Amino acid sequence: MTPAQNPADPYDVGDRVRVELADDDAESPFDGAVCRVVHVFVDDPERDLDEKDERERETDRAAYRLERVESGEVLPVVLRHRDVVPAADP
Repeated sequence: MTPAQNPADPYDVGDRVRVELADDDAESPFDGAVCRVVHVFVDDPERDLDEKDERERETDRAAYRLERVESGEVLPVVLRHRDVVPAADP
């Protein structure tokens, strides 16, 4: 699965995702981790949008706090929508 296969809507708390960094050059110990969304951060959806922002998708403003499914460890980073993909349920 590639980052281009992200859903058009932000994930919800409790959704199961896999970290898949959009930047092919990025190296991270979290890449490939299967996690559960524990918090969703979204820039103010009520903000005034200028012409450029109107083309912006809601997911461009979404980021997530994740915890590893296996250990319950909360990742020490917040990941952008484009860096996570849906993970199959066990």
